[in-house]
Amino acid sequence: MKTEILVLKYGKCSWSRCIFCGYGKIMGKRADAKNIIFDFEKFFENLDDDVEQVKVFGSGSFLDEKQIPKDARNYFFSECKKRNINLIIESRPEFINENIDFFNLNFTIAFGLESADDRILDKIKKGFRLKDFERAKKIIRSKGGGVRTYLLVNLPFPSYTRKYCERKRSIYENNLSASVDYAVKHSDSVVLINLLPHGNTEVFRLWLSGEWNFLTKKEFEKITSEFKNNRKIEFDAETFRFVPKFPDELKKNLAGVGEEFLTHPHFDVWQDYLCRWFEAKQDVVLFLPCSHKKPYSESSTHRNIVVILDKLNLYKKIHQVMLSNAGVVPREFEHYYPFADYDWDEKLETPEIKARYIEVTKNRIKKYVGSKNYKKIYCFLKYDSESYIALDSACRELNLNLENLLTRKTYGKIKEEKRVLRGEEALNDLEEGLKKLI
Repeated sequence: MKTEILVLKYGKCSWSRCIFCGYGKIMGKRADAKNIIFDFEKFFENLDDDVEQVKVFGSGSFLDEKQIPKDARNYFFSECKKRNINLIIESRPEFINENIDFFNLNFTIAFGLESADDRILDKIKKGFRLKDFERAKKIIRSKGGGVRTYLLVNLPFPSYTRKYCERKRSIYENNLSASVDYAVKHSDSVVLINLLPHGNTEVFRLWLSGEWNFLTKKEFEKITSEFKNNRKIEFDAETFRFVPKFPDELKKNLAGVGEEFLTHPHFDVWQDYLCRWFEAKQDVVLFLPCSHKKPYSESSTHRNIVVILDKLNLYKKIHQVMLSNAGVVPREFEHYYPFADYDWDEKLETPEIKARYIEVTKNRIKKYVGSKNYKKIYCFLKYDSESYIALDSACRELNLNLENLLTRKTYGKIKEEKRVLRGEEALNDLEEGLKKLI
């Protein structure tokens, strides 16, 4: 069945208090019925004739008249009916009543039920109970509609979870089977969704504090595997492009040297994300130094490195990863907080801090490299830098070969210079070393 997706950008969720949802807190554009109908007209004008189904997503409820006025809703329904389109929309139960005209459509209404337990619904601040869901279901069925139900896997409540692995990863297991049974009984289709931390939510804060952790895709698949043979059930391991996006009110001043600025929770959750979720596209990695200027690519050292990579047509073929007190920092995330916002002054380091930096960085590298499938590991680092010492030690412990593209011979000649890695001789080493990869 050919399907078209429409994402609504009007108003906001009338409830917007669920502890896991960032979408509901976003205010879309304000528009009256006339303007929304105009947008709907353009949508249908551009709709291919062979489209059989339309799915409508938004940050609230299609049936909420404060978000989608009745006249606009009726226009949309009537156009779908003319085209004999199967329509799937989302709504909260309170907006479903006997007076809604569905124009004899083939329609389905999707509910974010999340759990079939009223106690959990209260804890996640869902704002309705199972009896409200069942009331709405009866009305939909009486009008010939279908019911689609979303359930969240891995909700963060100790009474319904157990600890998993080394970190405090809550596994939403005791309640899951009961919720699935309930949803299957009351629905035409069920979607099991991997709960991931939206930035501006209570769940994100629980992740920061270490009280809860997301499931990797493999963990999600393992937990939900018992339901894979049920034809009513679908699985969604990644509902959005998951990147740790910190809301402004949570961002901190991370300028400083010492334990606090080495093992800060904001660095730790990123390192956890990079090891357990992020997938590198390249199988060759080049570890690079950090820089005072942020993002790194705007510093003189990194501009020179990027020029050489571009010149050799290797920029997209080699995964660039910086090493710093913030941990391992892939190039693609250098613009994100906290990687673009910290400041570690090497002049303030003591022997004790240097030793601690090496220890923490080595362990981070081991976890990161151990989670990836790099076939070749290179670096461009000063041999006596803490980052190189940590990297070299990590690779030795993992029995992996590491090659520094800055040769020891060159480094012996230039190590007393001020900006060693910016110098012509060092950059020549980098370029000659990279040529071996062409």
